[in-house]
Amino acid sequence: MPETATDSTDSRDAVPGFTGQTFLVGETIYLRPVEETDAQYGMSWRDTIFPKSPSRIEKWITEEMKEERRVNYYIILRKADDRPVGSVKTERHQQSVWLMPHVDRLFGEQGDRWLVEALGLVLPWIIDEQHRAIAHLEDIPSDRTILLEGLHAIGARESGRFREAVKREDRFIDAISFEYLNRQWIETLGDPKDVALERSGTGEPRPVSPPVAVEGDLPRNAMRIGERVYLRPLQKRDARLISQWSRRENDTNWDNGRSVYTTVSVQKWFESLQKDEPQDWVRFAVCLRETGETIGAVGIDGVDYQNRRAESESEIFRPEYRGGGYGSEAKHLLFDYAFNTLGLHSLQSWVFFPNLRSAAALRKQGYREAGREHWLLQGEGGYKDFGTYDLLAAEWRAMPRREMGQG
Repeated sequence: MPETATDSTDSRDAVPGFTGQTFLVGETIYLRPVEETDAQYGMSWRDTIFPKSPSRIEKWITEEMKEERRVNYYIILRKADDRPVGSVKTERHQQSVWLMPHVDRLFGEQGDRWLVEALGLVLPWIIDEQHRAIAHLEDIPSDRTILLEGLHAIGARESGRFREAVKREDRFIDAISFEYLNRQWIETLGDPKDVALERSGTGEPRPVSPPVAVEGDLPRNAMRIGERVYLRPLQKRDARLISQWSRRENDTNWDNGRSVYTTVSVQKWFESLQKDEPQDWVRFAVCLRETGETIGAVGIDGVDYQNRRAESESEIFRPEYRGGGYGSEAKHLLFDYAFNTLGLHSLQSWVFFPNLRSAAALRKQGYREAGREHWLLQGEGGYKDFGTYDLLAAEWRAMPRREMGQG
């Protein structure tokens, strides 16, 4: 006999899901790992702006979620009826953990109250109880007052502020970063915010090196052309060069620590970046106009087309071209592409503290300091921090332009 609506029973109406659970249980919500049945409420706990059917989310749970290395998802459920209302995604890196909390925005302010309660359970458990050093939370919009006040009450503190990084209808608001530190680690190592940030250079922005008009033939596949360098898509031959130069690096602070790459792995990486449409990581080869030689690469990573922002990155592989302005010229060509072609509103950048050269270059390019992210990497017998920086499109457009041939 076919099942009817009156014949079926919902297990959520039976024993409460938190029965017997001894931790991650609060006053109004509790947390647990993802289960297949959570697919039916996927749009409440999956942080996406695009519609995903329950069958698609179930496929992700059963087949794809396990491929995300170092990542765990914890579903936030109402105790009253076991309904999923949000999630806390965690990603482990050495001694630190990144938390990406999310709650269904249709619940309004009540959703943020549940999120505060969930973070009050997760943070002490994953940091204090599991003896990790620090948790990082990024991109908390500055207008979510309940969540901001709740994080402070839990014991988290602000670690940075990216200006105008979140779009709200006809305006942009700031995005705030938080950190939650293990008190025992602070007692042993001291508070990292008390460590002075070293700086080099004047910190004064230099005039922008704009794209130039070219007479005659253009460099093949060029997308931006400057006075001394041009940008073009990365291609197979660049992979071999990058692999070779990775073995010749003499700066131990380069790229957050030296690494060596195989030609095949670099080539596959380039192909993976370029197959997406639209791309969320756009990377260019930096080539000399005079000879066409590849000397580095620049790009924008984590392109957020909704909030019109991204993170910039750059590498000059050839040491003889560092410190001569080639990197900054390439970056300004990249900014022209990011702001004037993609229409981004802001850019961000992260720099390993010992890499004073890169931090000074960012300030010369117009970036402003946004904050500090502590204890992200191990190095020199301790744990090292990153400086964070941001640049608004309007600020870059207002910078003076350098005339052709100026030094």
